[in-house]
Amino acid sequence: MNVPPPKHSDDDRLSKETSRGHRTESDDKIADPGGYREVLTVAVPLILSTGALTVNLFVDRMFLAWYSPTAVAAAIPGGITYFTICSLFVGIAQYVNTIVAQYHGAGDRAACARAVWQGVFFSACALPVILAMIPVGLAILAWSGHEPAVATLERDYFVILMLGGGMLPLNAALSSFFSGRGRTSVVMWGNMAGNAINMALAYGLIFGKFGFPVMGIRGAGLATAVAGIVPAAIWAALFLSRRNREEYRTLHAFGWDRKLFVMLLRYGVPAGIQFCLDVAAFTVFVLLIGRLGETNLAVSNIVLSIEMLSFLPMVGMSIATATLVGKYIGRGRPSFAERSVYSALRLALAYMAMTAVLFVTVPEFFLEFFRGDGQTAAQFDLIVEKGTVILRLVAAYTIFDTLFIVFSGALRGAGDTRFAMWMQIVCAWVLFVPPVYIIIERLGLGLVAAWCWGLVYVIILGVVFWLRFRSGAWRRIDMLREHRFKRADLC
Repeated sequence: MNVPPPKHSDDDRLSKETSRGHRTESDDKIADPGGYREVLTVAVPLILSTGALTVNLFVDRMFLAWYSPTAVAAAIPGGITYFTICSLFVGIAQYVNTIVAQYHGAGDRAACARAVWQGVFFSACALPVILAMIPVGLAILAWSGHEPAVATLERDYFVILMLGGGMLPLNAALSSFFSGRGRTSVVMWGNMAGNAINMALAYGLIFGKFGFPVMGIRGAGLATAVAGIVPAAIWAALFLSRRNREEYRTLHAFGWDRKLFVMLLRYGVPAGIQFCLDVAAFTVFVLLIGRLGETNLAVSNIVLSIEMLSFLPMVGMSIATATLVGKYIGRGRPSFAERSVYSALRLALAYMAMTAVLFVTVPEFFLEFFRGDGQTAAQFDLIVEKGTVILRLVAAYTIFDTLFIVFSGALRGAGDTRFAMWMQIVCAWVLFVPPVYIIIERLGLGLVAAWCWGLVYVIILGVVFWLRFRSGAWRRIDMLREHRFKRADLC
């Protein structure tokens, strides 16, 4: 798909974008605002961070495949149900990134710190709700009707993950202080430290190494829950470091700020709902696939684990896009924001195209990592046969998935979250989930047909979010205006 360049020329920038008139020292240091170099500076640490998470999840699934086919079949239903429940709270807390980016662009350092504290307070409120949702998740897993051996492991894995689920929104809020200001290397090192601990613990707890008992999939869940504490501790210590206490008054900013908290909910709740609905749609997809039998479920789980190699690194690009859009909107320079988006899109498309080629040409190479000792040659040959077809479908939709990832990040950075929420409702819960249910339950068309409709869904999402960004409606949103004017009235 040909993507048009930004609509505004360089000559129009200074004349059309001085509504706030902010100019900071960083403007002078950036030789090419919104260009590839700036996008890469912000995005590469985030890509490496989410890439490390990709490797971590990939290795976890690989360990479980080595342990038993039943364990790997249970991993994604249990794990994705957990993440679906937590994703609403993560999406809301993650919106602190956009608020910090816009205030950082506007030059209000104290507001950056206050925004982070509102995210921390929200995370504390979310913890008991997450724990209270455990029976709901168990009911969802029971509804899926998976085979008893798989269902037992799904439940155990899910419950252990949920006990550590409160760390997800907390990590999102704390990391936003750094990602929102473009200090993404700090986010990278925190996540990498947590991922390294997770992988080591997973190996020890799954197989009974390093003096641990053999716990199988329960050990994988425990490793994930414990490792989530590591990045939170790192980012909290840095947030409250002497330098940040002096420059951003991070300790002095402690306290509830009603207007900032309302801003977080006003824009973050739609963003969280959109994120949750997207994850939930694929959760239902995986659970419906599970009704086709353990082999088809294992094939889909393995393919989704491989697909993360293309998808999760681009989540870092989405966060970087939201950060740059937020920064330049905070400075009153929307065409720099627009240029950042198209720079990010071209870079993301280049990466996705490379992974798509690999999925098409050498799918067996990726599938071979999931050969387990408990499988017969005939069983794994069937997984490879079906997995090869599905991976080639995934290769086709990665391109449109890139449009969705980048443009949804851009709209989030601009505050256009309500549109994203409503479109996710329509696309996921009208155009995706019901047709997949009909394909599997009513028509009996099987695995490949269900994944083909998944391709249609991703194409629709990508095109819809691209067209929304092109419309320019995001330019008319001013998140900071109401908060700034009301604070000024109080002074």
